[in-house]
Amino acid sequence: MPLKQPTLAPPPATYRAPWWVWLGLVLLHILALGWQLYHRQPLFPDSDRYLEAARNLRDAGLLYARPLTERPLHPPEYSIRPPGYPVFLLLTGALPQALPILTLVLQNLLSLLNLGLALRWLARRAGGVKSAWQWAVVLLLAATMPAQYIYANVLMSETLLQTAVVGLWLTLEAFLSAPHRGCYYLAGAAGAAALALLLKPVFFPFALVLLGVGGWAAWQQRRPLLTLLGAVPLAVALLWMVRNEARTGYFHFSSIAEINLLHYNVRGVLQATEGLAAADAFVDSTEAAVSRQPSFRQGQLLLRRRSLAKLRQYPGTYAAQHARGMINLLLDPGRFDVVYFLSLPEKAGGGLLQQANQGGYSAVLGAVRRLPLALLGGLLLVAAGNLLRLALLLRFACSSRYPWVQRLVLVGLVGYVALLTGPLGAARFAVPVLPLLLAGAGLVAGAWRQETR
Repeated sequence: MPLKQPTLAPPPATYRAPWWVWLGLVLLHILALGWQLYHRQPLFPDSDRYLEAARNLRDAGLLYARPLTERPLHPPEYSIRPPGYPVFLLLTGALPQALPILTLVLQNLLSLLNLGLALRWLARRAGGVKSAWQWAVVLLLAATMPAQYIYANVLMSETLLQTAVVGLWLTLEAFLSAPHRGCYYLAGAAGAAALALLLKPVFFPFALVLLGVGGWAAWQQRRPLLTLLGAVPLAVALLWMVRNEARTGYFHFSSIAEINLLHYNVRGVLQATEGLAAADAFVDSTEAAVSRQPSFRQGQLLLRRRSLAKLRQYPGTYAAQHARGMINLLLDPGRFDVVYFLSLPEKAGGGLLQQANQGGYSAVLGAVRRLPLALLGGLLLVAAGNLLRLALLLRFACSSRYPWVQRLVLVGLVGYVALLTGPLGAARFAVPVLPLLLAGAGLVAGAWRQETR
């Protein structure tokens, strides 16, 4: 009787990323931080308002995003920036330093934490990663996300918001996976959502989403406490709106909503339908009409009425621009971010978003062809990584081999950010969900490799 041949046990699964993946991520952060420390230019175009708000909060106890010495004071500046990032700047000593090293170091550590949590999720959800090839793909995908490293090294709120979004993703998934024993997870999700909306107004509507989740779970389990936990972000948002009404006389969350509505949504639609001159004329006439109103509240309501009426004249054009913005958010290689961070001369004749609104993707391609070859090559590599991440994410969303909770939360959060950003879609606004994109794409890449063997 022949002897039975012994079978070799498969190599043990690992539930953490290999050392060389971590080495690659750390080196990418060190390179970006080193560039910043050498060139000492941590300010992006929107950084000044964060810094001014932090300075006024320190000196006068007032969150106002312009110098208080300017008169008259403008009501939109009381609410254009939520308090989260100015408070972070104060706590990390960003004022009055020309180069706030502690703030930048902390942002880099938060960026590494966010990516590390995504890698941990990836390893565990894959049932244990056995393939170095999969980790190599993950590292390649991470290396083609320059916005991750750029925004960790400038005074902008994206990295801190990313931390809140990663926390929201993991706690919300944990709660929905086991709602009967996930009270603490819902509390964590509520805290993360509250922090997110205090950092960026885009997460203000998410307070209603979490309220719905808490109410549904409370009804299923007959536990009213879950409704109260789900209502925490909404309560925080309402308190901030009460503060804004006390300052401006207008009950609202952030003045950036009306600013974006007129200067980006309506302006972009009019550029595409009536031309640049007509768009400028409408914006100017609307601002003039708003300035003649007796109160800030009446002015904002007028702005909203006029803007929405104009959008209703071109619903198809607006829908197309909104959809294109959502695609741009996931595919934009971030020319603006790279050019600004590296202090390169701009040679494309205006932003690509403006080019897209005026002439569509053909105008964008024409502008891209005028870029320096080295920059063009780098952006094409990033665009390829973006396209691969998006393709793998769509495969993840449609694959029944993954639990519906995993797909709902991860893809839902990415879709929420893309939907709420709309026509403004660009690489910068995808930063909060980059770890989610990396995790979903990496999971599918490993499964695909195993299926094709």
